[in-house]
Amino acid sequence: MLIGFLLGSYCAKAQTSDYDKDLAKFLKLSNATATYDMVYDQMKAQLKMMKPGVSDSVWVNLKKEVFDKEVLELTKQLVPVYQKHFTHEDVKELISFYESPIGKKLATKTPILTQEAMQLGQIWGMNLMAKINGWLGEKGY
Repeated sequence: MLIGFLLGSYCAKAQTSDYDKDLAKFLKLSNATATYDMVYDQMKAQLKMMKPGVSDSVWVNLKKEVFDKEVLELTKQLVPVYQKHFTHEDVKELISFYESPIGKKLATKTPILTQEAMQLGQIWGMNLMAKINGWLGEKGY
């Protein structure tokens, strides 16, 4: 994946510490970057409906020239966020976990779990709003 390449490039070019390097490795191993690809695919599908005349090669270039660069920037911005919550030793332990068979399985399944959970959450939220509105209606609001 291009995202993995970008994370690797980030480590090689902009690395300021071993923490940064290990965090990028953790994000790659945990397949967190696949979520970015899923977001891009969803955004692209919406954009294609709004701009049907755009060729596939333009979408490929857009991903490379805009989206992937923004993901790289986001990765840089995530370092201090992770540092607030995880020590370097924590990140190393997470890497060890994601290098294990069950960690690899979790990493592989996480994007689809996220997608299915989001769909379920949307349905749940709509049903909840209907119930709340019904309850409020019964109370005269």
